[in-house]
Amino acid sequence: MKIKMFVIAILLALQTALPSEAQRDLSRAINQALLSECVSKESTSVRVVDVHSGRVLYDRKGKKLLIPASVQKVIITAAALQRMGANYRFKTTFYRTGPVEKGVIKGDLIIRGGGDPKLVVEKVWLISQHLNHLGISKIDGDLVVDNTFFDTHKIVPSWNGRNSQRPHDARLGALSVNFNTIAVIVSPGEKPGDKLNAAILPKTDYVRLVNNGVTIGRKKHAIKAWHSYKNGKVMVTVSGKMGTGIKSKTIYLSVEDPGRYAGEVFKSYLAKAGVTVIGRVAMGHTPRHAALLMVHESEPLAVILRYLNKYSNNFIAEQIAKSMAAESSQSPGSHAKALQILRSFLNNLGVDMGEVKLADASGLSRKNRMTAALTTDFLAKVYKRFDIGPDFVATLGIMGVDGSVRDRMKGAYSKVLSRVKTGSLSKVSTLAGYVSGAKGGLYSFAIFLNNVNCGYKAADQIEDTIVTNIYKYASIEK
Repeated sequence: MKIKMFVIAILLALQTALPSEAQRDLSRAINQALLSECVSKESTSVRVVDVHSGRVLYDRKGKKLLIPASVQKVIITAAALQRMGANYRFKTTFYRTGPVEKGVIKGDLIIRGGGDPKLVVEKVWLISQHLNHLGISKIDGDLVVDNTFFDTHKIVPSWNGRNSQRPHDARLGALSVNFNTIAVIVSPGEKPGDKLNAAILPKTDYVRLVNNGVTIGRKKHAIKAWHSYKNGKVMVTVSGKMGTGIKSKTIYLSVEDPGRYAGEVFKSYLAKAGVTVIGRVAMGHTPRHAALLMVHESEPLAVILRYLNKYSNNFIAEQIAKSMAAESSQSPGSHAKALQILRSFLNNLGVDMGEVKLADASGLSRKNRMTAALTTDFLAKVYKRFDIGPDFVATLGIMGVDGSVRDRMKGAYSKVLSRVKTGSLSKVSTLAGYVSGAKGGLYSFAIFLNNVNCGYKAADQIEDTIVTNIYKYASIEK
């Protein structure tokens, strides 16, 4: 009897260890996709895991440390949900330093930023209207911006002082408006030789426009915009040519002084709402004697995180990281503290950290190193956490439906059964997430393509092929 039981145990172990026909088909299909000339054999990692059983269906260099790019955003997403809660709301608080007499604040108006990453001009307009409805028509003193919820670093330390004006390099601030960017909207004139039509949003006296663009007859465009500083103002210059019949183009430029910019935008919109600020925009802190006027609350964190991941917004990721650090330590939020929290979260989740290196929250730094093994195990564990799993999955892009993957996997039935996070840097393309199997089951996967030798579209095609084959061949083991 003991011998019989021993033989059965051996057979069951062999059945578990040996790959099924479906798994062999999956391996062949993924290996075929990775034969592309785009792929670096030494800098490519792919892993597929059955979410519910933890069984590894495919692994190629799963424990190799590679650059994850924006796939790393899944970590700050889950950590923020766990630490701050899905219903957390960022608070922007308004104080006065003097009494209100006949609608006039005899002192300063203070705006204390709370890290809100989605404080857009529409919200600024509503806040300005609300302050007017409180009976305020004038501020005798200054408009003071209190950014002390964060430390003084406007750029992530690991970004090595990046000074780009591109929107994905936007600077950070506890009070930030419109993702700390200026929108420059450009369209052709009526006829060749006319100046281009150009406008700036949000419009303030702090930002001035110099339009050197010209309309041409051909349906082509080569326009650019940049900003400089002169006499305490931001000077935005537009140059180049744009053909008649071309649709308007919007160029986004990041600003260098988020606090000053936010204050100037508020001052302008307060004036439009009938609230005049006599003084200047200044940076400062909120004194203890200041009286509370109102508190503006953001959308719930769970909603903001959808915008973060579906559109891979670096600014939102880093703002949330510093806010999480500030809330956890009751001191100015810093990236050093945020990264400690992220590592602690991963350790408590029970994933193998190994030699993983976290240099920022957004994945923009090329100093980040992660493994496909950590990523797939992380995804599987988060999915099973009822406290954060449902909201986490809802933040991911749906292939062929929304966000940055709206136009991918066209015509493939499996596209709507995939929830993913993309990542891209120069010569780096990554994809990770979940895909349902055609025969049931749910699978977490991670695809890290480093040292990519072709364009992003070709890399996307390789990743899409792998996801399609996971859907096709992965199946629940009986």
